[in-house]
Amino acid sequence: MSRIFIFFTLILPYSLAEVWIIHVHTANEQYAGTDANVYIRLFNPKHESTGEYQLTHSNWQPEPHELPFRNLFEIGAVERFRIRTEDIGAVAKIEIRHNNFPSLHADWLLNQVIVERARDKKEYVFKCNCWLKRERPYATINVLPDPNVPTKPNDNASSNLRTLVIVVVVLIAVVIAVICCSNEYYRRKHHASMRSTYPNESIYQEPSLLDAPYVQTPEVQSESLQSNLWVKTLRRWKDFRRRPPSYIHAQGAQLASTPTMPSLVVPDEPPSYEDLYPNSTLPATTTTSNSIIRYI
Repeated sequence: MSRIFIFFTLILPYSLAEVWIIHVHTANEQYAGTDANVYIRLFNPKHESTGEYQLTHSNWQPEPHELPFRNLFEIGAVERFRIRTEDIGAVAKIEIRHNNFPSLHADWLLNQVIVERARDKKEYVFKCNCWLKRERPYATINVLPDPNVPTKPNDNASSNLRTLVIVVVVLIAVVIAVICCSNEYYRRKHHASMRSTYPNESIYQEPSLLDAPYVQTPEVQSESLQSNLWVKTLRRWKDFRRRPPSYIHAQGAQLASTPTMPSLVVPDEPPSYEDLYPNSTLPATTTTSNSIIRYI
């Protein structure tokens, strides 16, 4: 039982940990070194971070020719530190700082930091070249792109072309919809004006596809049903095209509503006396003699 406890508490976390070699480069300028304590924290691309680790003599790995107890972070020095953290994957940025103690020699000019993964020797370079002073004793540095990894081709041109095509298609659809709606509006407006002008007449109205009832059909249809549907649609469209326009029917209705004048028939011969005076009782001779005497 004790062995299992030791395995889960000590051996398993130790085997799942990640080992990093931290290379710290101090700039080679006057007063660039520091006597303060330095701390570092690693971040992955998902903004997950490790704990904060102090870079001291306990995790420092000196070179064979270096003294084991010399001062760290001196001018132009390069120190290597070995730390063990939880596995966070790739390193995207680091946060490095000092504790401003002692305050007299706390300012530090950091050149760069190289984070190396021990198991595969993969390096992440962080260029700083900045002062970590008393007023701002920390720096957050992003990783430099790896020159060995090929960059992805720029897809801005293709994405812009796709966007342009989509915009053009949408504009065409909008223009077609506006034209159809305007035609339908003016058609209905014209019909309403004709109704107000001829209220007692049945005025022919141009049919619209919007007025046709929508017949729901089952989703799964046989070929015969689909063919019949197409035939009916074509016939309806032909009938729609053959119908006379509304203004011809309106003119015909107007002519039918106006009263017709009786036609005058001009005879070839002058009318007779009987036609002019049908109720007269005088004989024709008397009329003739009277007219002769009146003439004399």
